[in-house]
Amino acid sequence: MDNNHETEPLDKINNDQSKARHEEESEKHRKTIGRFRIALFAAGIVILLLLIIVIVVGVTKKYEKIEPCSSGQRVDLSEPLVPSIFHDLTSKEVKGMMDFLFKQKDLNLTRPEKMSVKSSYIFSAELHLPNKRDAISYLDRGSGQRPPREARVIIFRGDLLIPKIMEIIVTPLPNPTHYTIWIDDIPFQYRPVTGPDYGGALVSITTKTNEKARQLLLESFGGTLVDCGDTCLTYKYISPMSAAVSGRKERLYWYWMSQFVEFYILHPIDFAVLVNMDDPNYAIEKVWYNEHTFDSLDSLVKQYNENKLQKKPILFPVMSENLFSTLYRRGTEVPKTNQRAPISIEPDGKRYSVQGQHVTYMNWDFDFRMSSTRGPQLYDIRFMDERIVYELALQEVSVFYSGYKPTQMFSNYFDSTALIGPQDKGLVPGVDCPSHATFTDALHVMESSTKPIIYKNAFCIFEINTGMPLRRHHSFSPFHGTMYEGLPNSVLILRSILSVVNYSYLLDVIFYQTGAIEVKVVSTGYILATPFTSNAPNFGVHVSDNINGNLHHHMFSYKVDLDIEGTHNRYRTLDISTTASANRFNPDPNAKIIQGQFVISEKKTEKEAAYKFNFDTPKYHLFYSNLKSNKFGVPKSYRLLNRGMSKQLLPPGKGNEPAMAWMRYQMAVTKHSDRERTSSTIYSGLDALDPVVNFQKFLDNNDTIVDEDLVAWVSMGVQHIPHTEDLPVTHTPGMDLSFFLLPYNYFPEDPAMGSRDSMRIEPNVYNNPKSGVRVTGFNNEDLQCKPPSNSYKEMVEADPGILFETAEGQSTSI
Repeated sequence: MDNNHETEPLDKINNDQSKARHEEESEKHRKTIGRFRIALFAAGIVILLLLIIVIVVGVTKKYEKIEPCSSGQRVDLSEPLVPSIFHDLTSKEVKGMMDFLFKQKDLNLTRPEKMSVKSSYIFSAELHLPNKRDAISYLDRGSGQRPPREARVIIFRGDLLIPKIMEIIVTPLPNPTHYTIWIDDIPFQYRPVTGPDYGGALVSITTKTNEKARQLLLESFGGTLVDCGDTCLTYKYISPMSAAVSGRKERLYWYWMSQFVEFYILHPIDFAVLVNMDDPNYAIEKVWYNEHTFDSLDSLVKQYNENKLQKKPILFPVMSENLFSTLYRRGTEVPKTNQRAPISIEPDGKRYSVQGQHVTYMNWDFDFRMSSTRGPQLYDIRFMDERIVYELALQEVSVFYSGYKPTQMFSNYFDSTALIGPQDKGLVPGVDCPSHATFTDALHVMESSTKPIIYKNAFCIFEINTGMPLRRHHSFSPFHGTMYEGLPNSVLILRSILSVVNYSYLLDVIFYQTGAIEVKVVSTGYILATPFTSNAPNFGVHVSDNINGNLHHHMFSYKVDLDIEGTHNRYRTLDISTTASANRFNPDPNAKIIQGQFVISEKKTEKEAAYKFNFDTPKYHLFYSNLKSNKFGVPKSYRLLNRGMSKQLLPPGKGNEPAMAWMRYQMAVTKHSDRERTSSTIYSGLDALDPVVNFQKFLDNNDTIVDEDLVAWVSMGVQHIPHTEDLPVTHTPGMDLSFFLLPYNYFPEDPAMGSRDSMRIEPNVYNNPKSGVRVTGFNNEDLQCKPPSNSYKEMVEADPGILFETAEGQSTSI
């Protein structure tokens, strides 16, 4: 027992030690596992962070280093070494022409820096087209010589004893050897207002008015013409009085006075002077002041100082107080948050190409240029390599105003007198045209320089989805056969925008995939206002505190030289009427069925083809070749549809109406003549007594038009009675006009059936939607590239000359 008693403490000690070691080892194990768990957790966090970094970097790389979208087809806007027969004059050709002309002693030309009314100087020069027969022969058959490049030059011969205007053809370019006379007997009084004219008159009448009527202006209108600080008045706007309305064969213009502020035409004052531009001292022959006429400034000031006039000061508010006079943003802002507007993009680059002034798009080909005198012109328009139109060209833009005051009473404007082409410049990407558009410049030769003047961004060319299907049909029910087919309407647009003083005109030529062409005109800009008067409520609308917006008529003339299957064409109308016939399915033997019908009417002479719209006689207008028919024997035709028709209400032969005789008809068709190139001229503002181009004489020839080369002269217009919403600037909705050239039995079916843009949805099993559907032609809109950015803001900040006239000159000279 004693031994047992001796061993119990020892065993206990050993057990305690073993337990302690076990607990120590367990604690070490727990710590090891804890450290492992911590390390594992830390490793997990690190791996997660690395994974996030990889994802972020990958996503960032994807979107930051995304490749730019393809530029698509080629665009080369460089000046060609060998220009086409339709291309505008090149800088090399202008230099050669100028070098030649200034060597011609018989022309006695003065350089721009020394020109005056009494000198001989070049007013303008531009491309002179070859005769059409020569051009067609070269383009279609390659036979004969390439027609020489030529320039048509307008020279004002103020140096002669009997001054005159002459137009000459300089040939061949770029190294001319001679010139021929085109027109040599244009009266000098028909010339438009030129730099020497306008500037000389402005200095003269400003000086005279300030010397004699400064106090009158200050008391009546709160400003003066010179030394005026921030309350300046100015003469700027002018209204011509042709011999047809003045009864005198002299150049008379009313010069208006207005506040010299932004939108000065919306700040007229009731003061104007009639200036004799043929008088070397620019005599003031009449004065208009506060609704009264005076024979001279002296007479006005004398009666004013003697208190013989009712003094009614109209102190116009300064511009900051006149909200309508600015275009700064104001009113309720929309949208409520700063969200950007939708934009148009080209996901696969441009689907058209431009080489100089030649454009190819889908099945279309055409040339374009900017005429200095007449504006945008298109030539040799082909679809599927067949010429549809030889020439599609703006001819004239006219605006005739009405008013109680002489300033608007005589405001009959022909914009060609100011040269239409140079009014088109400075188109702004993102507003005037989509940012992805191709912008091209225009070259002009004008009186201010012997070098060509380049106006930036005169045209834009772009393809755009109109948001309207070109065609679509949805058959919902198996009763009709389930299917859907549609084609989005993507079109190519050639756009130019004229800014003629206060008005802007958007001019589009739109090319459809169906072979159709649309010519569209939209008016915007700001109205031509006159001081408010209650004497003539039927001429204008009281649109703001002190101004009237006066009634006016915008009018446009286009030349459309169609070549349908060649140049031997005919013109017919399908006259729609009603016809009554026996109703065999009614028991009443006298019963009639009345329905529409059409009757073919072939037009044989130019007078028969002069069209005036009549709602009682609707009709289709068709141009065709009698030599080409489809398989059903129906002539292959193009239809001209005018959706911009407007009637000129002035009686024929009265006032300035003869100068715009083209507006007597909504369309006229004539036999082509190389001597009948235009419907109007730069002289139309003053030549109404005996127009240089009398359009009515085109028709009075009464040539046969059967199997001849035909030209359609299309007129459009819109009457505008202003309203308060026209302030500050007239909006475009409701101001658009257009005409179409539409294929009519020309193709066996819709030529756009081959478009890759179309979509079709149909059941896998015919007429059984439960079988599932298949979709063909759907284009995924997920962009895999970055569209080009709009850098215009940076460009115009770096070079304001892109948009505005700079101090160095009108634009860029080269």
